[in-house]
Amino acid sequence: MDVVPQPRPAEAGNERSVLEVMDHLVALLDETCQDFEGVQRVVGENMAAAPLSDQDVQVLQKLDSATQTVEAVSTILKNLITSGGPCVGQSLDVAALSRGVKLSHVVQVLQYGIEAEPECHSGEVDLF
Repeated sequence: MDVVPQPRPAEAGNERSVLEVMDHLVALLDETCQDFEGVQRVVGENMAAAPLSDQDVQVLQKLDSATQTVEAVSTILKNLITSGGPCVGQSLDVAALSRGVKLSHVVQVLQYGIEAEPECHSGEVDLF
């Protein structure tokens, strides 16, 4: 794990606009999503060789959910950037920000906060 150095006092050239920071975060999320997809691909290719327990499958489903969540948050940030960026106190259209988001839970969190209950689809399984 990387150790983050202590923050330094503001230095010339160390400031970025909100849009620049958001753009950098989108790039980081997109890279992370690609990494997750690569892990899923490798696991999927090797599942035939080593059968997985039910517990292992549940853990892998969490990886799939995390991948989709990262992709959804990246999409929302991209939509926010293309909408002209945030201004303090400005109301934002959740429907516009959610355009292209595939996970309803992420849209619910965007609308209602982290307390939003994830939809539970009993018996639904996504295998890689």
